[in-house]
Amino acid sequence: MINRHKRHTMKHYKRRTGRPIIAGLTAGMLMVHGFIGVLPSQAYAEASDVSIRNWYAYQRITVPELKSSWTAKVDNYLNMNETYIGASAIAEEGKVFTFAGSKLIALDATTGKRLWTYGKELTPYITYQGGVLYGLTSDHKPYALNAKTGKVQWQSGTSTWIDTYQRTEVLIPTMDILYVIKGSTTFALDIKSGKLRWKADEPLGEGHGTEYLEESNGVVLRTFFVQGALTSTQLNAYDKKTGKKLWGHFGQGEALQIKDGLVYSADYYSPMLGDDESSPERKWKINAYNLKTGVIKGSQEYTWKIPGDPPYENGYGGIFASKDKLYILQGDKIAEYSLTSTKSEPTPLRTFHSPHGENMVWVGITQERLIFKNANTGELTGIKLANGQEVQWHGDAPVSQIDVYGKGMYRAQRNGTLLALNMMTGQPAFRVSTGGDLHNTTLKTNGMIIIQAEGKLLGVKLPASLK
Repeated sequence: MINRHKRHTMKHYKRRTGRPIIAGLTAGMLMVHGFIGVLPSQAYAEASDVSIRNWYAYQRITVPELKSSWTAKVDNYLNMNETYIGASAIAEEGKVFTFAGSKLIALDATTGKRLWTYGKELTPYITYQGGVLYGLTSDHKPYALNAKTGKVQWQSGTSTWIDTYQRTEVLIPTMDILYVIKGSTTFALDIKSGKLRWKADEPLGEGHGTEYLEESNGVVLRTFFVQGALTSTQLNAYDKKTGKKLWGHFGQGEALQIKDGLVYSADYYSPMLGDDESSPERKWKINAYNLKTGVIKGSQEYTWKIPGDPPYENGYGGIFASKDKLYILQGDKIAEYSLTSTKSEPTPLRTFHSPHGENMVWVGITQERLIFKNANTGELTGIKLANGQEVQWHGDAPVSQIDVYGKGMYRAQRNGTLLALNMMTGQPAFRVSTGGDLHNTTLKTNGMIIIQAEGKLLGVKLPASLK
């Protein structure tokens, strides 16, 4: 069993070269039929030194507007440098769990009614598994609560506090262990009692670890950022029972796949050593390691050439896996390979045109579509696996947050609205006024979506078309 854990502008300058001049004296004298009067002083609005108008080139979409069923005030963790952004609210079992006044609260997702309150001055991080909530006290001691009643099941006596600036911090519950990632340190606590089983650190990481943790056949995998001649990732394996480090390989990324006792991992370090600009040759190398020992059992190289003339574009494109397929971005195309192929010179099973746009980052696969995010704008683009057709989902304002559940795409926008679209057709379904600029993950449970805006939650009942 495998457990895996993976967050047109136009400018117009307005300049005044001077002020209107009144004929005669500004506060002049006027004589009318022998009467002498004084004209009132003229008043002028002060001109700005610079005046710039900026707007976005989106057309307003006409769509039914839904009202929220309820709203609730909550703590605001939407500052852009907030450590716990994305982890301060979850929705499960028809309930919403979040923080208000630094206390954990449970709300009925349908009505917004508060069901229970727990703790004080809590760290705003919460996760869920199998009817149990897991969080951290103010001094970073893990606790477990019954999600239905809010009653404490246990509170650990072990503090997981690590004094590392902007550390990675993740709680990952599995069937028998609660893993707490703090930078380059991993804590393993008994899921039933909260007692510490073991603690392991990768000293070469110097506090810098990723969120990746994967469990398979008694082995725990993690990745870290480690400095060598160049900084790269490092893949480590630990014994699940003791936390003893079994092996580590510098330059290797997280497991693309674990199958038949082998760990398939991409070599991220070797490509850094080549001269990208002078050669059109590109290559990704996948190594297969024994899960228990780390001994390399085989390698596979995937090669291609960049079209054109030197100097060539730097970089090797993205690489990602889904099930037993490997996808590699190769310039203007995406090549799909068999991940477990043993051919010496593997050829693509098929290719797709890369999505249009710069800085496109692979996000995942859903609804039989390869999903990419434009790192500049946050917009999503899809490539249909069935025929390679590119699809896009348009809104009418810049994106703040996008979430997909099934065929529903929920696009929180920076004009104070959330626009819901049917992902399969691209057609807008409804709009909700949120009154916020920044948004967090849109949650979904029991036929409701929960919109996270600045300092509040909004519960919205989904229409049947998107349930």
